[in-house]
Amino acid sequence: MRKPIPSVGVEEEYQLVDPGTGQLLPNCKEVMRRLGDDTKADIQHELHLTQIEMASAVCYTLDEVRDSLKRVRRQLVEAAKQTGAALVAAGTNPLILPDTESFTPKQRYRAMHERFQQVARDMLIFGCHVHVEMHDRSLRFQVMNQARRWLPILQALSANSPFWDGEDTGYASYRRELWAQWPMAGPPPHFDSLEDYEACVDDLIRCGAIEDESFIYWDIRLPTKVPTIEFRGADVMLSLEETVGYTGLVRAIVMQATKEVEANQINKPIRANVLTYATWHAARYGVSKDMVDPLTCEKKSTEELVAELLGYVRQSLEESGDLECVAEYVKRVLAGGTGADRQRAAVGSDANLIDAVQHAIVETAQNTVATVAKNCGHR
Repeated sequence: MRKPIPSVGVEEEYQLVDPGTGQLLPNCKEVMRRLGDDTKADIQHELHLTQIEMASAVCYTLDEVRDSLKRVRRQLVEAAKQTGAALVAAGTNPLILPDTESFTPKQRYRAMHERFQQVARDMLIFGCHVHVEMHDRSLRFQVMNQARRWLPILQALSANSPFWDGEDTGYASYRRELWAQWPMAGPPPHFDSLEDYEACVDDLIRCGAIEDESFIYWDIRLPTKVPTIEFRGADVMLSLEETVGYTGLVRAIVMQATKEVEANQINKPIRANVLTYATWHAARYGVSKDMVDPLTCEKKSTEELVAELLGYVRQSLEESGDLECVAEYVKRVLAGGTGADRQRAAVGSDANLIDAVQHAIVETAQNTVATVAKNCGHR
């Protein structure tokens, strides 16, 4: 008997910008006041008032993911416009950083600012998080171990932050480099057992690194409030179709890793330093150069490693009905580049970074008006 397809949930963090200058605007509160009551439950504050975050409903198909993203992006675009702002789905803002602080006045964020100082002030970054349903806690940590191998390629495919503080950083995802400053960020360690994982959490609490498990922000983590495994390494993506395809790919990785664990086909532990380097390499180059497979320590072409990943998850994609959508997503990124590549192309030879923001405003809002079913997935 085939197991049910796990549900998914998506969180996207967006920039609020001045559509004329491209600068970040700290008006999250004003935007939220203009949302309808049916939307407010999906929208949250973040560390800075220049950020606004959406959380999708629990989705069973990629069509449902698409519909949720379209609805919320459309409503946020319209609400932002009413305040004189525009919505941008990009991992960083290209322009020179504002010289005023914009922390959200909540106790959790005040405490983070007081403790982390400049690192917290630099967290003007915007990510995409995908939750995949998983109730068995003892299974979740093993799936996290197995899925670590694919973190670099997920980082490369989602790269969408080439600019920072008025400069081209040379990275496809400079957001990743900023985020890596956070003490509890980066790829998770390998754990030998659930007891090993729980001992790690206890030690982090005991030494004062975190208040509780919810303050762990690894690229894959085990949430405490919902029965999911969460992937947090991606930049928020320009196109909602990229987010849809990425979500399907993450779910397939979890499904396939679950099959391996249950069949006792366990990968050898990946060295933390190798995984950190492979992820850095992916953030540096995106899909434009070769990649490092952290399991084998081999350099492979991006096309080769992507083909290997798609072969690995093919059975799960067929089961979920997501094969066509995910294959099209990956094909589109390899052919047309990541969001970082499109931002750079929009800037062109005149190096006017406002052009990158203007491009991002348009692409963020694309395809948010009409809902067109793609027949991705099934219940």
